[in-house]
Amino acid sequence: MYSQHIPTYARFQWINSRRVICLLEQALPYAGTGRRGHSKSLLFRWLMYKQVMGCSYRDLESMSGVDFTTFIKFREKIKQQCWLDNVFTIVAKSVVKTRKSLTLITDSSFVEQYARHKETGAEYSGHKEKTGFKLHQIIDFRTRLPMAQVTTGGARADVILAQQLVQKLPKRWPVKSFLADKGYDSNAFAQQLHHKWFGIKVGIPVRRTGQAARKSKRQETPLNRQAKEANRCLDLKLYNKRTEVERYFSRKKYVFNLGCERTCGIDNFDTNCLMTSVMEQLEYLARPGLG
Repeated sequence: MYSQHIPTYARFQWINSRRVICLLEQALPYAGTGRRGHSKSLLFRWLMYKQVMGCSYRDLESMSGVDFTTFIKFREKIKQQCWLDNVFTIVAKSVVKTRKSLTLITDSSFVEQYARHKETGAEYSGHKEKTGFKLHQIIDFRTRLPMAQVTTGGARADVILAQQLVQKLPKRWPVKSFLADKGYDSNAFAQQLHHKWFGIKVGIPVRRTGQAARKSKRQETPLNRQAKEANRCLDLKLYNKRTEVERYFSRKKYVFNLGCERTCGIDNFDTNCLMTSVMEQLEYLARPGLG
């Protein structure tokens, strides 16, 4: 029988954390029917190792003693059974229960497609001048953990997807502040946030509309701008917290290697995004002192 300990760097030793192993065993229990095969929690931990180390399935086979096709089938199985979605939701709710107030931040990150030809679901982004996908997320400022996310083609409007994510979040969450950049400047979005969580501070700056006004032959009046700023919180100290989401996406790409996987299509991209988010959550839960 191969060892349960996975050899990895010190910063990734949370993969071998007893708390992480227990959580995975609870989430991926033995069905109790048929021949008992490899431990599901161990297979998933090896998949996490593959993600952070950027190795191949053949490399996993040589290190673990498990046939590489077993990992491929297991990854496909957890995708079909929506296991990653369920764990993501459960951990997000657990984090909210430990917090008296939440400061949520939303943003999106573009990831270029892997193949040279156009992949299924990929779209051309004129801003990036590349074809690929977008990950739209809402994270918690204090824990830097994802609370909601969705994947789309690279040409989708950020504010529209943010409205859909907010609509799915529970109204009972203790959200006190919501931050975003100028790309999310929309009166409809700001009003949605105020209706969702009473007394919330909306830290979304009002963009200058001079160029857009000239193109549409309209002029922005001081009264219009005052009306936009009426339901926004322009506290610079609060808005500066928004930069946390930039560091979050940077770590997601350069530590958890999101976008470096040799997979094609939006379905695989969605699975990769969920995989990295669940890994971030498990890494957080493995910290000492969290019980």
